[in-house]
Amino acid sequence: MGLKAKFSVHPLFILFGIYFVAIGKVFSFLVFSLSALLHEFGHYCKAQKLGYMLVKVQLMPYGAVIVGDISGIRFKDEISVAIIGPIVNLFIGFVCVALWWIFPDLYSFTQEIAIANFSLFFINLIPAYPLDGGRVLLAGLSCLITRKKAIIICKTASCLCVLGLIALFIVSAIKWQTNVSILFFAFFILFGAFSNGKDNKYVKYYSRFKQENIVKCSEIKTIAVGEKTTVKQLLNRIDGEYLYEVKILNKKGETIKNFSPQRVLKILSEASLYDEISKLNI
Repeated sequence: MGLKAKFSVHPLFILFGIYFVAIGKVFSFLVFSLSALLHEFGHYCKAQKLGYMLVKVQLMPYGAVIVGDISGIRFKDEISVAIIGPIVNLFIGFVCVALWWIFPDLYSFTQEIAIANFSLFFINLIPAYPLDGGRVLLAGLSCLITRKKAIIICKTASCLCVLGLIALFIVSAIKWQTNVSILFFAFFILFGAFSNGKDNKYVKYYSRFKQENIVKCSEIKTIAVGEKTTVKQLLNRIDGEYLYEVKILNKKGETIKNFSPQRVLKILSEASLYDEISKLNI
């Protein structure tokens, strides 16, 4: 595609890794890291399928973090992108359990994998931003009130969750044993909730496809679509390495509109994903 996502590792994730190394659980950390990457990959693929992609993919403790401006995305799409990460982890966890029934000897090798993925699944259902449960809450509230007010409510909920986790950490340290992972979890939510997320945003494909790139494309392809085809549906059919001429066909198969490659680029850059191409005057 015309836009590539950047990958980075948050400093908190590095501290998380140092902690696991210090307590002698390197394998557990590696398994957890791989599970978090698969979780992140699930978000990325779903967003891409819906006509969005991430400018920046950042690896943090406890799975995926997608922070930023996603104005224009529909409620059901935002929910789909948020929930797919935990579903990936749940699927991997159940695969491990299924393997135990078929090949019991694999239990010792897959136990850590199952625990990591089930943990990521349940943790990310907590309705605290920036966890996936918090994103679902944000999307739901955004349907009822303004996005700005919804964000304030979600950040408040996140702060309450952080206070609860800190209290749990103190109580567990006094009555049982110190569990540093609880403290990491609290700081993770705190950092995520108040991150400005400037680079971690959904953008439409071609939104950064510069006009000068047109001269670099040696091939123009033609696509025929129906009258009701939306920008999002068109995005699912194209490749950012080529230019496209789009023909709009009616139910009889007759061409009623013809968009040049330059006009197609303008539509993909400026129109809403849910606009019907045939009705655009861009």
